[in-house]
Amino acid sequence: MLVCFYVLLLLHITEGCRLEGNREIKPITAYTGGSVLLPCSCTDLHTKPDTFTWRKYTNDWVEISPESEQYKDRFQLVNDHSSGNLSLLISHLTEEDGGHYKCSLKESEYRDFRLTVKGCTLNQQTVTVTGYVGQSVLLPCSCSELQAKPHTFRWIFFKGSDPKEIFPKDQTNHYTDRVQLFNDHLPGNLSLLISHLTVEDGGWYRCKTSNTIDANVQLIIKDAPTRPSTSTPMIQTNSKQVVRDKTNPDPTEKDPIDIGIIISSGVVGVLLLLLLFGGVMYWKRRGQRGGQTEIGDGQTGQRTQQQDFTEPLNITVTSEPTYEAVHTQNDPEVLYAAINTQTKHKKAEEKDDVMYSTVVHSNTVSAAHTPVASGDTTVYASIKTN
Repeated sequence: MLVCFYVLLLLHITEGCRLEGNREIKPITAYTGGSVLLPCSCTDLHTKPDTFTWRKYTNDWVEISPESEQYKDRFQLVNDHSSGNLSLLISHLTEEDGGHYKCSLKESEYRDFRLTVKGCTLNQQTVTVTGYVGQSVLLPCSCSELQAKPHTFRWIFFKGSDPKEIFPKDQTNHYTDRVQLFNDHLPGNLSLLISHLTVEDGGWYRCKTSNTIDANVQLIIKDAPTRPSTSTPMIQTNSKQVVRDKTNPDPTEKDPIDIGIIISSGVVGVLLLLLLFGGVMYWKRRGQRGGQTEIGDGQTGQRTQQQDFTEPLNITVTSEPTYEAVHTQNDPEVLYAAINTQTKHKKAEEKDDVMYSTVVHSNTVSAAHTPVASGDTTVYASIKTN
């Protein structure tokens, strides 16, 4: 077993590094001003090739050396602490960096890359922009590829026939601390923001890159629009003018609409109180009357239940004594009452036409009309009981 292990190890050392994607052609697209990684590595990252080279085709294959002056600070190997990682990183790309690259170990082990670098091509345009004195304005300018950043660019202001650069250098000293780029983190956005505009800022501007296409912008400056003041509206009457400042109201002054609402609320409250008081008085009087009626009915019922034939019967009679015989005296169901017409009776003094009598119940067949001596005059009345 030990012999087999050593044999396999020897074969692995002899084989060395085998490239990942051997003899493939990989297309890669990048943008000017950015970076790109050309990946190249051994299938086993722990193996280290004896020799390897990066070359670029420019009429012929030219070896790339990161130590050379041409590629210094822009080309570097990225091994990521792995001996088998042979990738190449190119920074600050330019359009000239595009082309055909090759990572090779020997004639039979290599990998090709076709790198395309897109540069900044301005959108050719002529735009008219209006700005106002004291405010800010944005002069638009952008690359067709917003990820592409031009190697160099500048803004030029034409004062008459004399062009002057205002960004990145201010040759006029008129735009110092008033201009800045507004790219919104997009390298291809080259728009220029001008603050604190003056009348002298009006004119023609040009966004210029290294290529032959430019973007022209015409800036028109106008006076700042005046906004109508709404802080002092005027109310005019026949006698005088009243100026009311809504921004600084007088705390002692009340709005007529509020006063009207307060008065209306007070009147409604008084009316509700009056209605409530009247309802309480009505229900109180009604309750008293109902109580008197119930008391009267109760007293009447008690009198009716407690009335006995032996109690005096109040009967109203005329001043002259009369005798009324409804039935014969021999009727057993007839009672005879003796009515005293004496006007000097104790109860008759209170009411002249009320007389008092005594009713005697008799179950006998014989006539029960024996008069009761209660005064000078005796009147007989017959009463039938059922």
